[in-house]
Amino acid sequence: MITPIEIKVNLDGDVAAALHRLRCPETAAAYRDIWFAEPLHPGTAGAPTLLSSRIVIRLRSGAEEDDLTVKLRPCVRSQLTGRWAAPFTEPGVAYRIESDWSGDRRMLSASAISARPAGSLRAAVARGVDVTDTLHSAQRQFLVSCTPPGIAVDHLCAMGPVASARWSGVGVGDLRADVERWTTTGLDLVELSLKIAPRQGDSPVDLHLRALAAQRELEAALRTLGVTIASGGTKTEQVLTALAAAHRLG
Repeated sequence: MITPIEIKVNLDGDVAAALHRLRCPETAAAYRDIWFAEPLHPGTAGAPTLLSSRIVIRLRSGAEEDDLTVKLRPCVRSQLTGRWAAPFTEPGVAYRIESDWSGDRRMLSASAISARPAGSLRAAVARGVDVTDTLHSAQRQFLVSCTPPGIAVDHLCAMGPVASARWSGVGVGDLRADVERWTTTGLDLVELSLKIAPRQGDSPVDLHLRALAAQRELEAALRTLGVTIASGGTKTEQVLTALAAAHRLG
């Protein structure tokens, strides 16, 4: 199985100026609120508990559809056992495996995504429900089957919201990328993403070389536009760490 590659580039500096250079008007964005789940009592120091165990549980609510994602990132192939060794779609849940590239970082990620009616997750967060109770049965099975024993995924609270604005198919040089802005207390982040899917007849080397060429082209085009490429952690890592710190202080 050849795994799709998603190239991600975080931007640094003046966010409004970067979005202007990318021609991302506010009126064309799709807006959603995002929450991340972590234990209700995560402790007093260190990285968020699930994040440090390479687990991300994300809830998104927008105008058209909500979704809840359980992601292992980074993970290794040997973790993905049984039916979790290959992507699939079944009623209620879609399972995806892909490689995430950000600068020189190469990470394998596996995600179980369940779609929900628009506004349903926002309502669940407002009621203060345990996020564990909102997981689809397949997502629970995914966690049990593919994470090491001893990781407690229960009594979870939703941290956020993070305001998301997303623009699809933005022209960057000769490429088309998705642009997403996340804002929450103390953070204002922008990430570009571009997915490279396998073509018929591709070998893993073919896909790798196409992705490498696209990554270089995307980064060069951004520099030509005068925007600054960030070198820190992913936007999820930055936001989760900030939200967990605020939760502990609260």
